Amino acid sequence: MEQKSELNPELFEMVRTGKLSSSKILGLIHLKSLVDSYATKPFVENEKLEEIKAKFGVYPDIISWGDYFQTEIASRYFDETDERFKTILETIRFDLVSANLIFAGKPDNFRDRVRSEALISKSIDSYLWSFENEENVHLEILLDYYENLGLGEKPLPTSERIWYEGFDLNELQHRAVV
Repeated sequence: MEQKSELNPELFEMVRTGKLSSSKILGLIHLKSLVDSYATKPFVENEKLEEIKAKFGVYPDIISWGDYFQTEIASRYFDETDERFKTILETIRFDLVSANLIFAGKPDNFRDRVRSEALISKSIDSYLWSFENEENVHLEILLDYYENLGLGEKPLPTSERIWYEGFDLNELQHRAVV
């Protein structure tokens, strides 16, 4: 099934009611395109899509990882300012590249250690987390991205590597706090 880089129909009502500015809409369209360009594994398997179509007569609106990220981010953060929304989108982009760079070519025992350390951290009440606990949980999120989206199956585009290496993480963290 062909996927286009556009706004998912699930978000049309949000656009109609003015919950998404033009800046957010453009950012969401770029996010979908970006995530779909990275993902090598389907969000919904073809067999499941055909079952859904056979049962309901249509395919679902959310069928790719780009669809999922686009609708999830729009639904959760539509009420943020355009600047904050842009920061959220840049964080996702940064995390996708980070996941690719961190986990590509790593052995299973490295991934197992990441999961174990995250499990230990999650056993602690989050308000008591140290910076290390937060990082352990975040690393597991990156691992989930890596495995679920099938990151690392395609080479990282040079343009993304250049963007990533020139990215000012301190600026991103500052904007996230403001």
